[in-house]
Amino acid sequence: MLGEAALTAHDAQRYFLAYRHAIDAVGSAYRGWGAVAGGSVSVKLSALHPRYGYTQHGRVMRELLPRLQELLRLAQRHRIALVLDAEESERLELSLDLIEAVAAAGGLGTELTLGVAVQAYQKRAPAVIGQLLQLAQRHRACIMVRLVKGAYWDAEIKWTQMDGLSGYPVYSRKAYTDVAFLACARVLLAAGARVLPQFATHNAQTV
Repeated sequence: MLGEAALTAHDAQRYFLAYRHAIDAVGSAYRGWGAVAGGSVSVKLSALHPRYGYTQHGRVMRELLPRLQELLRLAQRHRIALVLDAEESERLELSLDLIEAVAAAGGLGTELTLGVAVQAYQKRAPAVIGQLLQLAQRHRACIMVRLVKGAYWDAEIKWTQMDGLSGYPVYSRKAYTDVAFLACARVLLAAGARVLPQFATHNAQTV
């Protein structure tokens, strides 16, 4: 039941403590399994800060980044994976900046403990995967990439229409997303040892 966006600093602190508890619980349940065979905990970054948006970039880096680093260190001690959930398209750049900052600080470590969910319905998905692969190569790390189709389609379309933008950040037809998912999957499967691909879909044809 974790994962709702924080609206206040109190909410963010409550979710942070709940995530710590979840990591301890999952880590204890899967002790000795390792990050691949064992469990994982998915974290919604907007639950860890009440102003998780690019206009608050400096504040997010000062206040949210240390919390994310602490959760990742805790996951590493338990040898389980911490997976960063995908959110709305307007938050994508901020999420990537946080991942870059974690890597630059040496937070990826030698074991596979950081995971990132990538939404195939976003038109930028191939570029995001490319950036994650470059990051792993540059820091000689391995990243878990969980490919999903996406869960905010209605809102993404509506917000784009309300803002009067000329194009959508997501594909406007489900068939396009299905094709994009397979294209991204091929890239991940061919990426080699720097990535552990994971795939989530309800579509039997995709499977």
